Amino acid sequence: MSRKAARRYAFELIFQLPFHSEFDAVSALDIYPDDNLPKINESERCFVTETITGVCRHLDVIDGQISANCNDWSLDRINRVDLAALRLAVYEILFTDTPIGISINEAVELAKIYSGEQSASFVNGILATVSQQPRV
Repeated sequence: MSRKAARRYAFELIFQLPFHSEFDAVSALDIYPDDNLPKINESERCFVTETITGVCRHLDVIDGQISANCNDWSLDRINRVDLAALRLAVYEILFTDTPIGISINEAVELAKIYSGEQSASFVNGILATVSQQPRV
């Protein structure tokens, strides 16, 4: 599995956050159906676990950045797929050394695949603004 595929795996788990009151990344990896995604190696498992854990740990900051940059839209109005893509990318932009262009491109591609062309533009616009913020 590539980093891109591992990122998709993390995205799918982040998408589930609003549907579970108590979310544990490690448990989520263990119970995720094996036939839905390819097997992941230890490095990819660490990437997914660190990403999910980081998103959960910094969710207030991440959501604050999304809210502050989405032109008077509340988080409740944002499509759940778009919100998952945004949360993943904002986490990477603010808290990791992932190149910003890669984070934005991957989030836009996820929005195109799982949501739609208009969503991709929406996600790109928010992330372009967030990317101007200093990394934490």
